[in-house]
Amino acid sequence: MPLTRKQIHEQVYFYLLILIAISLPLSVYTTSMFMILLSINWVVEGRYREKWEMAKGNRALQLFLLIFAMHLVGLLWSDDLAYGLRVLRIKLPLLSLPLIIATSPFLDMRRFRGILLLFSLAVFVASMASVLKLVGWIQGGIEGYRDLSLFIHHIRFSLMVVMSLLISVYFLFIKRSSISRLERIYHTAVFIWFLVFLVLLKSLSGIVVAGLLAFFLLLRALFEIRDPVFRFMALVPVIMIPLFSILYISRAVEKYYTIDELVVEDLDQYTIEGNPYVHDPENREIENGHYVWIHVCDEELEQEWNKVSELDYGGRTTNGNSLRTTLIRFLASKDLRKDEGGLRQLSQAEVRAIERGTGNHIYLQRFRLYPRIYEVIWEFDRYGMGFAPNNKSVVQRYLYIQASWSIAREHLLFGVGNGDVRQEFKLYYDAIDSPLVENQRGSVNNQYLSGLIAFGLGGLVIFLVALVAPLFLAHRQRSFLASGFLILIMISMLSGGTLDCDTGAAFGGFFYSLFLFGPSFPWLKSDKVGTERFTTSELADE
Repeated sequence: MPLTRKQIHEQVYFYLLILIAISLPLSVYTTSMFMILLSINWVVEGRYREKWEMAKGNRALQLFLLIFAMHLVGLLWSDDLAYGLRVLRIKLPLLSLPLIIATSPFLDMRRFRGILLLFSLAVFVASMASVLKLVGWIQGGIEGYRDLSLFIHHIRFSLMVVMSLLISVYFLFIKRSSISRLERIYHTAVFIWFLVFLVLLKSLSGIVVAGLLAFFLLLRALFEIRDPVFRFMALVPVIMIPLFSILYISRAVEKYYTIDELVVEDLDQYTIEGNPYVHDPENREIENGHYVWIHVCDEELEQEWNKVSELDYGGRTTNGNSLRTTLIRFLASKDLRKDEGGLRQLSQAEVRAIERGTGNHIYLQRFRLYPRIYEVIWEFDRYGMGFAPNNKSVVQRYLYIQASWSIAREHLLFGVGNGDVRQEFKLYYDAIDSPLVENQRGSVNNQYLSGLIAFGLGGLVIFLVALVAPLFLAHRQRSFLASGFLILIMISMLSGGTLDCDTGAAFGGFFYSLFLFGPSFPWLKSDKVGTERFTTSELADE
């Protein structure tokens, strides 16, 4: 029997959801293309009266759409309409995806889980491609951990890795009895792999989001334990997550500032070869607790370096840093003197790392988190000594937050309008004569501050209500995935403008809509909300 027109559109709708899920970690362009095709299918499908009635009766949908509506209204008091329209275009997934998914057929659980599985698989493929490039099987060098995300921005990719971890937990613990043995093996394997890859990616944002998400989900599960003894026993590992994190960071800071004792009178004045050392004990730069600018002999370093590398000693590394400075820092990190004898102790792999701009040997330890934490402490330490904050990601975020709060305080009531956010930051940086160079003067890396700047206090309250309240209006607060994703996205907004870029808006709009408006959960069978939604199959338990 041939498919009816309605069935064809339903099939197209489902397969386009799959293609969007697969594209999210792999390509910004195909994600946008498939979202456009999804919108076209929804328009061509017709049945506008039926869709209007469903949208009109869905309070959760209406409330969530206020986020997009705010950005539309915010243009009214924006001078830079071109930038405001650009922001509006980025936010389109927050309009189209919830509207389409909320007025389309419920997804049965087989299809719903298929979308999740294929998204997880796409993230796994993207992560494996990164590793293949890292080991040299894919052409192109890895200059830093950010290059490990080959297809999309590394912060957004780390969020997708965390999302895949959430999906694996869902299948392994919530739906374990309803999946096959092969699926259990897959989710166990990728769960372990994604944890390892997060450390390999060294995205602090992703690691922090994963840690806080685990803490809140365990805390949520804790309240469901009725026996007070078992609840107390379960409380111990939950408390250990933040406690261990604080202790680990404290230990890292203590280790960083454990510095060699410097006695200027005891410093050697000549190398073994008889050449004079140059010492600058007033310069307090350190690497792994060792002073950088003592026991430096440029004559020997230049002569020996030219024997092991084709890059000029007085030139630049492949990532644009001073090669001389990078080499001296690297030698200091290994507690080696900056002379012929010290340089000869470096391996070929270490020489190549220096050529790429690696300034400390611990950065070569790819499967440890400490080097990334060390780098953050190092950034703030150098900034405190008066060095420029350019190309220092965490310090720059700190400066962006300073700028954001300063701008927000001046426009607390109504904000500046979403079109004038960029212009306000430019005026602020010019006014304070910021040490950041022009191309490093970014805007806010916090979604809540972004809303406060653009729309004022009232707009921020509307944003928070529109984000959280639909979970309860749609009766999805019992859903592990819906509540888990909301926690994930809200935590991610603390350290980034998750919804302020194409990938982030598509990621947030897609999964928020999918979890709140996509499947039919069992407790909705007796509810009035959403029961009018037409289905192509019997409702299945989550």
